[in-house]
Amino acid sequence: MTHIPYNFEIIKVFLKNHGYNTEEIKQADNKKIIELYEEYNIKAIYEFQIFLNQNNALSSTENIKKYHMQDELNQKILKINGDISKIYDLIDIYFDDYDHDELLEILCKRIKNFSINKIQKIFQIKYRQYQEIWLKKLEIRFKDLPAEEKIFLKKYYEKNRNNMEKLKYVYEYSKNPQYIEKIKKVAQIKLDIMENFMPDLKESYYKSYYNNTPEKIKLIKEISQLNPSYSKNQLKEFTITELKSLNSEILEQNKKEIQDKKLFHKYTNAISQSMDSMDDESFVKICLEAIRELDEEQLQKVVNFSISRNKFFLGKFNTVIKEHQGLTKIRFI
Repeated sequence: MTHIPYNFEIIKVFLKNHGYNTEEIKQADNKKIIELYEEYNIKAIYEFQIFLNQNNALSSTENIKKYHMQDELNQKILKINGDISKIYDLIDIYFDDYDHDELLEILCKRIKNFSINKIQKIFQIKYRQYQEIWLKKLEIRFKDLPAEEKIFLKKYYEKNRNNMEKLKYVYEYSKNPQYIEKIKKVAQIKLDIMENFMPDLKESYYKSYYNNTPEKIKLIKEISQLNPSYSKNQLKEFTITELKSLNSEILEQNKKEIQDKKLFHKYTNAISQSMDSMDDESFVKICLEAIRELDEEQLQKVVNFSISRNKFFLGKFNTVIKEHQGLTKIRFI
């Protein structure tokens, strides 16, 4: 892959404009500049994660409200009896008001008509539904992000789908248009940084996006057909530039193999015919032609094959070599 150098002067100006110390930037070497740049790059897009760790302590008013809500929940639990559908209904009603573990604990302690294992299973099924809803909603709300960043975030949240609290918080924050605008702005800055200053890293960073582009899918398909020894998962690890290079190499190699076979059959057939006819002049002519046209590997294969087919070939061939020593490419014993 061709390396595109960083424009360090532009990067330094960018860092100064985004709060980094002017003196620190001035004294930093190129390696440190790149480290600071990558630090900003990673930190910026995930800035919103601080919201996930904010103190969510309830005020006294909220505590009173929650007390009445829990009393209401307890009353509804008493009315469940053996109706399993009411458990699903309760989860729907209160999943916004309690975190995952808290609501599960309340239901397991209070519901007497069903085993804890049964309640846990019901709870798991219901929250799997919420996961799919939240992930789909997040995908819709991030639809205006640059395509690379949209896929990047989608994969990130899918990997964190089992972190119910994180997924729920992000889902709630994503209802705020200002939050979405902030993410869009940061995502665009991040993409611009990659395109302008780190283009050689762009594809590996946005791997999820590029793995699903028509160009990469087509290249992987072509290479798999040309050379089945590469699995599709192996080829996905290559960048598009690397795949193009690999595709060209395989095409060139296949072309050479076809040409090698043609030359092999041409000279082994001609040698065989000249040996059968006992025409020494024809034999010498075809041997000299083979020595001139074939590379060392090609010539060795022709010679080895001819030796296996006629025990007199090697002696006659060595005679040709001795008489035309300047033409020999390899030494035959």
